[in-house]
Amino acid sequence: MGIMDLFRRKGLDEDFDPLGWDHHRMGMVKAAGIGVATLRCHRDTWAYFVDKFANKPMDRDAAAFRPPADEDITDEGEGMITVPLSGSTLAALLSKCRDLQFGAMASDLDKAIGRRVAAAIMQALRHVVPAEGDRSAAPAIVLDDRTAAPAAAAR
Repeated sequence: MGIMDLFRRKGLDEDFDPLGWDHHRMGMVKAAGIGVATLRCHRDTWAYFVDKFANKPMDRDAAAFRPPADEDITDEGEGMITVPLSGSTLAALLSKCRDLQFGAMASDLDKAIGRRVAAAIMQALRHVVPAEGDRSAAPAIVLDDRTAAPAAAAR
């Protein structure tokens, strides 16, 4: 089952959380334990989240959200960037995604962005385990959906 399949189940209203609160909390714990993760997305998507935290400095998660310096963000061209994220920043981002999905004042656009970004983060966290001196690859979150090949789209 793919990421978005979780959100396409028939009979569920748009505010239903298919993974549940416990799943979200465990994702935040995993995220907090990461030394560095990478987020590959469009620069506008990153700016959206930076603005969400900057415009609410009293937000309960704002202190944990520490975006990297501009010189640490890699420009990949065509608007795409790669952003290195600390575990605490990733956990704060995941928490913000949940707030966007279920906030009473959130717009449909906020809910959609929160849901999609949270799904990508949770996908990347799926195989994360506590390190024991292991130097395996850092988790990578990729927000770059593409048009499916005609054969795949027909399925």
